[in-house]
Amino acid sequence: MNKKITIVMYHYVRDLKYSRYPQIKGLDVRLFEEQLQYIQKNFQPVTMEEVMAAYENGDFSELPERPLLLTFDDGYIDHYTVVYPLLKKYGIQGSFFPNAKAVKEHKLLDVNKIHHILATAPLDELVKACFDLMNRYRKQGIEIPANEELYRELAVPNRWDPGEVIFVKRLLQNRLSEDLRGQMATELFERYVGMSEEVFARELYMNRDQIRCMKEGGMFFGLHGYDHYWLGKMPKEQMEQDIRKALDYFSDVVDSERWVMNYPYGNYNEDVVRFVRANGCRLGLSVEADYADEASDRFALPRFDTNDLPPKGTRVV
Repeated sequence: MNKKITIVMYHYVRDLKYSRYPQIKGLDVRLFEEQLQYIQKNFQPVTMEEVMAAYENGDFSELPERPLLLTFDDGYIDHYTVVYPLLKKYGIQGSFFPNAKAVKEHKLLDVNKIHHILATAPLDELVKACFDLMNRYRKQGIEIPANEELYRELAVPNRWDPGEVIFVKRLLQNRLSEDLRGQMATELFERYVGMSEEVFARELYMNRDQIRCMKEGGMFFGLHGYDHYWLGKMPKEQMEQDIRKALDYFSDVVDSERWVMNYPYGNYNEDVVRFVRANGCRLGLSVEADYADEASDRFALPRFDTNDLPPKGTRVV
């Protein structure tokens, strides 16, 4: 029998109504606990070590009939204050993938600037603000494609977000040059969020002591890059340096001989996979919404989103 492994991906998990940013795209703590109760009734949670062993040995016979694995991206403080206590309560292991730069340097990652800009700014106003900033940069002699051209190219809705949101995300995540998109994200964050980035980062992410505590409590930790870049779109040397820096920084919680790579944005290419395989990585996680099984590429295992599970969704039942 070809066993299907359900891998689920989480990001923000908090009491949304009473949080500072109730519009953030996250899962409410009440729904998270309901999901854990649903999982215990309908699945058999497994550990990352068990999944690694199954793929390394080519033997899924030791896995239960309906194995499920929980993964948590980006290393938010939510994972320590909200997720960890509930996982301990229900006896389930979580696999966590913090970004090294956020923890080490207390720097706010561009991806999180974008999340909180989108959670605070009126969407029509935000799109116009992006256009206005690019118009200003063009007057300074910076070459940028026309606003209308970029909007047509990027504003393609997906199953979670409308086109306007995707436009802002893609524009500021990877379409413009690194320096330019970083400058735009910083300006928009200052305008709409208005907090010190260092203070914000210290509040948003877990710290080293919390990560060690969770590791000692039975949680699994893997890599999610250093800067949270699109690894498959980076120059090869820069990509390798990003992964190596993250591996070095988390050497006390990540086994350098047997670790898991969680590709930021689910983005990778042959060079990325070749490099991680050659440096001790045993599994890779993507963002394709599907079940993992014995036939899956173990360096690109699919994951469902939390919104695919009851009570949020019905794609995984």
